Amino acid sequence: MVARNSADPRNVDVFALAKNGGLVEGEIALVRLLRLCEGLPEQSGLAAWQVQGSIGQGTGKTGVISGQSLLHLHVRADLLLDCQRCGQPFAFPVDAQAMLQLVESEADLDDELSVLQDDDEDSFSDDEDEDDENAAAAPSTGHPEKVVGSRHFDLLAQVEDELILNVPYVPRHDVCPGAQASAAAKQEPTERRPSPFAVLEQLKRR
Repeated sequence: MVARNSADPRNVDVFALAKNGGLVEGEIALVRLLRLCEGLPEQSGLAAWQVQGSIGQGTGKTGVISGQSLLHLHVRADLLLDCQRCGQPFAFPVDAQAMLQLVESEADLDDELSVLQDDDEDSFSDDEDEDDENAAAAPSTGHPEKVVGSRHFDLLAQVEDELILNVPYVPRHDVCPGAQASAAAKQEPTERRPSPFAVLEQLKRR
């Protein structure tokens, strides 16, 4: 594990990080993220991560209210996954970003749930005449995810959570290697055998 400042990434005062606009970044071997590695092939790469603190300045539909403590998380890694179609391992790149709002207690998480439910009900009432295709294409509300902050916050657990969220439910190649070879073989020109009638016609002319 490498962190590019003096802070221990498993023991960070994230409220101070947000207040001061601090930055913590580093790298960690994927094999050390035990929850992520459970059920996956053996991992050999690194996860590069960065957490930037800030205080919210906006209001309204973005879900960011002035004065809120925020963390901006960015994580990059190449995960080794087993293709569920052909069984062969392949590298799956993850480049994920998330905005987290820090709250003081579990009760604040419950408040967020009720707010989101109210927003969903308003959205359905406004858009109930739209067809399903348009509804699926509607933009996200962009609300930050609420997490309970502390003066001894484990940033690496949050990094691991973000990687887990980005593992596909059914990992597979875009095109499996075997299917690629099969397609190439089908495209190779085959030698055309002469028509037996053409051979017979040539014999008659001799």
